[in-house]
Order: sequence, then C-alpha cells, then structure tokens
Amino acid sequence: MLAALISRVRALRAGPAPAPLPALERPAPIEGADIADFDTCPRENRRTPHAMRADGSRRCFRCGHETPGQDS
Repeated sequence: MLAALISRVRALRAGPAPAPLPALERPAPIEGADIADFDTCPRENRRTPHAMRADGSRRCFRCGHETPGQDS
C-alpha cells in the first residue's frame, strides 16, 4: 500500500503527460518505380540483383550494366 502511495505521489509530481505526436501523412506511391529482382547480368554472366523497369529494361545493382527491354 505504501508503494502504491509513493508511486501516485511521483506521478503527480511529474506533471501532465506529454502531448501525443501528430500523425504523419503517408507519401503518395511513386509512379513508375523500379522493382528489385534477380536476373542474369550479361556483363558478369551470373544472377545478380537488378532494378526491373515497367518497359522491360533492367539495370544491374552491382556493375550498373543497362539491358534494354522489349518495349524500348
């Protein structure tokens, strides 16, 4: 009982609770964002992570080699 009383006194001395943080707005989705996937890199002749674009082209994350897509 004494511990509860001490806890209550400490809470009252601490002051009011801080104000809640404002809600952050969610950013709009990025149109035409690249998708990360693994594919065979022609320069390195092995599967590496690539940025896949909507037009079918891709860019190797390791060496930066650009491979044109079917639509480009």
